Amino acid sequence: MTRTAFMHQLCLNFSLMPSGENNGFDEVQTVAFFSLMKKLHGACISTSYDNMDECFQYFKELILCHSVQRPPWSIELYSAVQVRAMTKYVVDTFFHHFHLYKYAFTSKMILDIKFHYDDKPQQTRELRELAVYSDNEVENSEQEVTTE
Repeated sequence: MTRTAFMHQLCLNFSLMPSGENNGFDEVQTVAFFSLMKKLHGACISTSYDNMDECFQYFKELILCHSVQRPPWSIELYSAVQVRAMTKYVVDTFFHHFHLYKYAFTSKMILDIKFHYDDKPQQTRELRELAVYSDNEVENSEQEVTTE
């Protein structure tokens, strides 16, 4: 499932909730909720570390910005009942499967470690070439001895 398909499925599930559960969201409120979910999902997969608590705090900040009238910082788009319903929905769906989404959508990190010991001199390119050259000389001299 791609990220876009996931977001479509999550939003479709929200829009198909019975009208008693979604508390009569109008079109603007529904679109705003979809945008909040997209931002939340982006915050979830922004790092490979476990950031569930930070994501929930971010979700609460986003909801607060849309449920209190304080222009220009926030706008009252949702009532307290709607905020409660949205929070319950997000906790029961998104945060319930948080680690699954995290695993499926977070980019994998590949770690390449190179050790350097201070007590040993670092082998330079010239030393490696010299070692290869001397190995070739030994092989050539062994071939000469066996042919005689």
